[in-house]
Amino acid sequence: LPARYDYPYPEMTSKKGLQVTLTEDALALGIRHAALSVNLGDFMMEYPDGGNTIFYRFEGKDYYIRRRVAEYTDGCIKPLSEAGVSVNLILLNCQSWLTQVGEDFWEKIRHPGYEEEGAMSLFDTFREEGCAYYRAFVSFLAERYTREDGMYGRITGMIVGNEVNSPWIWANVGECEMHVFAEMYTSALRIAWQCASVIWKNIRIYASLDHHWAQPQEEDPRRYYPGRDLLAAVASYASREGEIPFHIAYHPYSADPARADFWNEENVTDSLDTPYITMKNPEVLRDFLAQSPLLLEGKSRRIIFSEVGFHSDFTEAGEALQKEALVRAYEIAKEIPEIDAFIYYSHKDNADEGGLNLGLWRRKQDSDERDGK
Repeated sequence: LPARYDYPYPEMTSKKGLQVTLTEDALALGIRHAALSVNLGDFMMEYPDGGNTIFYRFEGKDYYIRRRVAEYTDGCIKPLSEAGVSVNLILLNCQSWLTQVGEDFWEKIRHPGYEEEGAMSLFDTFREEGCAYYRAFVSFLAERYTREDGMYGRITGMIVGNEVNSPWIWANVGECEMHVFAEMYTSALRIAWQCASVIWKNIRIYASLDHHWAQPQEEDPRRYYPGRDLLAAVASYASREGEIPFHIAYHPYSADPARADFWNEENVTDSLDTPYITMKNPEVLRDFLAQSPLLLEGKSRRIIFSEVGFHSDFTEAGEALQKEALVRAYEIAKEIPEIDAFIYYSHKDNADEGGLNLGLWRRKQDSDERDGK
């Protein structure tokens, strides 16, 4: 069947982007790209909740959408897209994000192998009910946010999960061999593309990877994988049952995220065997994707840096170094044609970020309260 909409993918005039928290401030900065997180368990409910319910009919069944969350998300997306910003949604599956998902419903939508040490679960593509919820979630987002009239705001892409080469934390399925996980994640990508592209033909679907490239975050091969190897495996699986046109959402943090001067990193090289891909060597990712097995219809897959940030302390010198890192990194990204977006994280410092202060806005030392630009 032809897609409902076939308007073209937008051409952007800038790569400047931000994971937006403060909309007016973001627009004042002149961003042209944004990334926003959306969680399955926030949007969907097992049972209707009176006036807080949007009834969504999908594949012959009614699903229940939490109206307050949908309208909150409208309010995040619409001002950005109406200002010409390309918005990508990061699709998450965790028990506690905007709301706390009840145990009974969580058991139905999480991956059946999920273990509680994980911050997030991979989407359930195994069990019929869990997979149906995932498909309905993607389809609802596509129907609401790719309308040609932009009634609720418009998105241009979806990022499936977060940093999935470190799945024990961010896409938990229990302990698992890499090739098995790669097949499961490829299924999640395929489902997202199938459900979204039948609504808007030109939507882009992205795989999410962290900066650990030829070596994993930890030496535990059933919990953490090298991004390079997982990406190659996913591309292989993706081509077996009809090519999935997925692209790459990469997080090129410094090898030590607490270190802003990425240009001085000694353990980051220009080799395809480099342990990390950071803003010192993004050409490695470009060159890897230019290899024949990774090409998509003879062309390189597109790249967005959907999360990259630099730490500062509470000193003038620390903030000066953070500023220099941001400028250097953005100038590097501008010079690589295959990179479409440089999306900075974070908009403001977060006291729960493991000691990192990545924000464009400084927080107070003893709280999350903003203290200045």
